[in-house]
Amino acid sequence: MPADITPLKFRGYLRQEIEAVQATAQNEEDIIIVRLFVLEKVLFGLGARKVDSILHGVVAKCPNIQRIELEALARPLTQDEMQEAANDAQETLQALSDRVMASGGKLGPDAGGN
Repeated sequence: MPADITPLKFRGYLRQEIEAVQATAQNEEDIIIVRLFVLEKVLFGLGARKVDSILHGVVAKCPNIQRIELEALARPLTQDEMQEAANDAQETLQALSDRVMASGGKLGPDAGGN
């Protein structure tokens, strides 16, 4: 999230970005999980209930987005930190994909096959 986003601009910014992510879905079965980095000052400016309401509202309107993982930041990320976060996300995605493929396409606590 850009450093110039204020609590008042947060809802509009988030809606625009999440709709752009939703538009990348190829089909109804695509599952999208968004990891959102937000400055603490924005979160505190809105309050926990308001942030929760905004996130639920956005997810409810985007059928492929399963959840939004929120990470609070004391300061904006540097370019290197953004790249590291992207690499971590890619590793998580690959591990999840490998787990789904190993389970025969099932994802859940008993996916290992007992």
